[in-house]
Amino acid sequence: MDKQKAKRAAPQAVGAAAAWLARLWNEEYLRILITGAQRFVLCAVLARGTVLGGYAPFGLAMAAAQMAHGAGLSAVGGMVCGVMLLGDGMRGGVYAAAALLVLCVMSVCAGLEIVQARWFAPTVATLAGTVCTFVFLPVGPALDAAAVLTFAAVQGLTFAACRVYGAALSPPREESDWRRPVTLLALAATVLLALSDLRIAGLFAPARVAALLLVLAAAYLGGSAAGAAAGVAFGAAMDLCIGSGALFTCCYGLCALVAGMFRDGGRLWFAVCALAAGACAALLGVEHTLFVPLMFELVCAVAAFAALPPFVWNALRQTLLPDTLMGEGVRRTVRQRAGECASEAAQAFYEMYLAMLNGVQEGRAAGDHNVRAVFDRASDRVCKNCVLCSQCWQRDYVTTLAALNDVTQPMLKRGRAELSDFPYHFASRCVHLPELMRAINSALFALRERQSMRRQQEENTSLLARQYAGITDILRQLGAEVTQDVTAQPLMERQIRRYAAAFGWIDRVCAVRDAQGRLTVELYGEGIDDILQQGEGFSAGLSALLGVGLTAPRRAEDEWGPHVEMRERAPFRAVVGIGRQQKEGAAVSGDTGCYFLTDAGAACLLLADGMGSGTAASQDSRMLVSSLERFLRAGITVTDALAAVSPALRLRSNGTRFTTLDAFTLDLFTGRAESVKCGAAPSYLRIGGQWSVLSGKALPIGLAEEDGTPEPVPLRFGHGDLYIMLSDGISDGVEDGWVRELLLAHASDSPKELAMQLVTEAQGRGHDDDRTALVMRIEKR
Repeated sequence: MDKQKAKRAAPQAVGAAAAWLARLWNEEYLRILITGAQRFVLCAVLARGTVLGGYAPFGLAMAAAQMAHGAGLSAVGGMVCGVMLLGDGMRGGVYAAAALLVLCVMSVCAGLEIVQARWFAPTVATLAGTVCTFVFLPVGPALDAAAVLTFAAVQGLTFAACRVYGAALSPPREESDWRRPVTLLALAATVLLALSDLRIAGLFAPARVAALLLVLAAAYLGGSAAGAAAGVAFGAAMDLCIGSGALFTCCYGLCALVAGMFRDGGRLWFAVCALAAGACAALLGVEHTLFVPLMFELVCAVAAFAALPPFVWNALRQTLLPDTLMGEGVRRTVRQRAGECASEAAQAFYEMYLAMLNGVQEGRAAGDHNVRAVFDRASDRVCKNCVLCSQCWQRDYVTTLAALNDVTQPMLKRGRAELSDFPYHFASRCVHLPELMRAINSALFALRERQSMRRQQEENTSLLARQYAGITDILRQLGAEVTQDVTAQPLMERQIRRYAAAFGWIDRVCAVRDAQGRLTVELYGEGIDDILQQGEGFSAGLSALLGVGLTAPRRAEDEWGPHVEMRERAPFRAVVGIGRQQKEGAAVSGDTGCYFLTDAGAACLLLADGMGSGTAASQDSRMLVSSLERFLRAGITVTDALAAVSPALRLRSNGTRFTTLDAFTLDLFTGRAESVKCGAAPSYLRIGGQWSVLSGKALPIGLAEEDGTPEPVPLRFGHGDLYIMLSDGISDGVEDGWVRELLLAHASDSPKELAMQLVTEAQGRGHDDDRTALVMRIEKR
C-alpha cells in the first residue's frame, strides 16, 4: 500500500514542482527583469559590430527598434555598454549620442499613432545616425564618390536593420508567417557579425562556426534553396565585417547548396557532403589569410552538426522554419467554406424532401379510386363483341350507366359483384351477364392490387422523404457548428510551454476555447511520452497553474502527427451501473443498453428493446443504438438523429417489427439533461431528494407511419441525483410498487449494485422478458 501511494505521489510531486517553477517564471517582476536583461545584452553586442570601415549601425538600429516597443532605458544602457567595448571612444560616443537622440524623439512622440507605424522607428534611427555620424566624412579632396556612397549605404543599412529588428521583435501575425524565420535569421547574422572578431587561440572565430552551423541547419531542415539563401546571407555578413572579398559567401552558399541535395540520406551523409563542398569552395581563396581559419571552422561546424542531439534540430525547426499548419485567416476561411457547403447540402436535401412529399400527395390525388375504370375494362372485354353493344352503350347509354351505378355500392361493400346486385331490367336484357360479372370482379381485384401497391410505394416514398428531412436538420446543425469560431489562448500557450519544458521537449502547443468557452490543449513533440507517463500528475500541476481543471493526458494522432490532448474537466461526473439478464431459454437478449461520454462532455444512456426476443430483436435494437451513438458522438441531438434513423428502421422491418427506445443525455458542465422515450418503459429519477416517475407517450420506432418525433423532456440534475432507466421486462409502470420500495431502500448503494438488484428482483414478476437496468448517479467533482 505504501509503495502504491509513493508511486502516485511521485508524479504529483513532479507536477507540483513544475507548476511552481512555471508560476515563478510567470511572475511579472521576474519576466520584466529577464526581458530587460535580454534587451540590454542584445544592444550591447550589436553596438560593437562594425562594417564598411568602422561604422556601427546595428546597435543603433536595435536600440530604435526596442524603443518603439517601449524599451528605452535598457536599450540605451546596452548601447552605452556596447560602445565602451568598441574601443573607439570618438565613434562610440557619436553612436551613443544618436541613441539618446532617438530616445528623445520617441519620448516626445509617445502616445501618437505615428509611433506605431512600421517606418517611423527606422526613419528616426536613420536621421539620427545621419546627423551624428556625418562628422566621419572626410573633408577636402578625400571626399570622393566612394566615401559618399559608403556613408549612404551605412544609413540605408541602418534603416533596413531597424526594420528587420522590429519585425523580429514583434509576435508573428499568423502561424505560417514566413517573415518570422527570415527576420530571426537576419538578426542572428548581425549578432554573429558583431562577435566575429573574437577568436580562440588566434586560430578560429566561434561566431563564424555558429554562423556556418546555422547555415547547415537551414539546408538540413529546409533543403537546398533555404540553405543557399541562408549561406549567402551569413557569408555576406562575415565578408562585410572583413571589408573585402566574397570568400565566406562562396563557401557558405556552395556548402549549403550541395549538402541540401543529400539531406534525405541521413545526417552523416549530409555532413560528409557539406564538408567536401565547403572544402572545395574554400580552395578558391587558398592564398587568402583566412584560408586556414576557414578550413578549421568548417571542420568544427560539421563536427558540431553531426554531434548535436535530435531535440536541438526540433528547436531550430520550431524557431527558424514556419509551421506547416494553416494560419488563422486560412482556418477561418476553411471553416466558413465548410459551413457553407453543409448549408447548401442541407438546402438540397430539403428541396428533395419537398419534391418527394409533393409527389406523394399528387400520387394520392391521382390515385385510381374511380370505379368507372372497373366497368370500362369489363365492358371492353365482354360487351365489345356482343350483338346488343350498340343498343346498350349508345341508345340506352344512360340506362346502362344507372344500372352499373346501382351495382357499385354493394360491390365495394362486399368486395365483389354478384348477380343479385344488377337491376332486373338490365339482367333480363344482358345476354352475357355471367361473363360480365366475372370480368367486373377480375377488374376490381386488379384495382385493389394496384391501390395496395401504390399505398406501399407512397409509404416508402414518404419514409425516404422523412429521412431526407432528418438529414437536412443534421447538416444544418453541422454547418452551424463548423462555422462557430474557436478562440486561441496565446498567454495560456506560453504558460503551458514553460510548464511542459520540465517534462521534455515540446515542439508546439495549441490551446483554444470553443464556442461554449471550454478549453482544449494539444501538445506536440518528443516529450509527449514523458507526459503520458506522468499522467494525472502532469494534468494536476497544469490545472493548478491555469486555474482550469483538465482531464488526464491521452495520446491522439492527426495529420500533423502524434500528440497529447487534454480537455477541460467537467464539474460533474456520472457513475453508471448496468445490469442485464436475458429471457429464460433465449439465446440472446433483445435489449441493447450502453453508456458513453462524448468529447463535448455529455453523458449518454441508450436503451433499446426489440420486439420479442432472440436474434431479430437483438439485431434491431443493436442497429438503433449503434446508429444513435455515432450521431450523438458527432454532436447531433437525439431528435435530429431519430429523424434520420427511424425511417430506415421502418423500411428495414417493412412495418412488421418495432423497437422501443429510451435515450437520456446529460451535460456534465451544466447539469442540464434531456430524456426522449419512444414506447419505452417509465424511468425513475431522484432530483433534490424527491423521487418521480418519467413516462413517454410516443410510439416505438418503426410503428408510427407518419413523422412523430417525440419532444425531449428537459431536466436539471445536481450532486447526488439519480436516474434509473429500465426495460419493460423489469417494470412497465403498472405494478411497480416493489420497484419504488427497492429504490427507497437501496438508493445509497452503488449504481452497479442497484442495477443488479433491480434485475434480480424482477425475475418472476410480471411477464417473462429480457431485463435490463441502467442506473446513473451524478456527482460533483
